Amino acid sequence: MKKLLTWGAVGLLTTALLDPLLYSMMDLPVPWGRDMVMAAGGAGCFYLLVKLRDRF
Repeated sequence: MKKLLTWGAVGLLTTALLDPLLYSMMDLPVPWGRDMVMAAGGAGCFYLLVKLRDRF
C-alpha cells in the first residue's frame, strides 16, 4: 500500500506540474481542470502517506 501511495503521489504531482509546460510548448490550451484534479489526487496520496505512516 505504501508503494502504491508513493507512486500515486509522485506520479500525479509530477504530471500535474509538467503537463501545462508540455501543452504550452505545443501551443495548445492547457486543461487546467484536469491538472487541478491530478494535483489534488497527488496531494491526497501524500497526505495519506503522512497521516498513516505508523501503519506502514
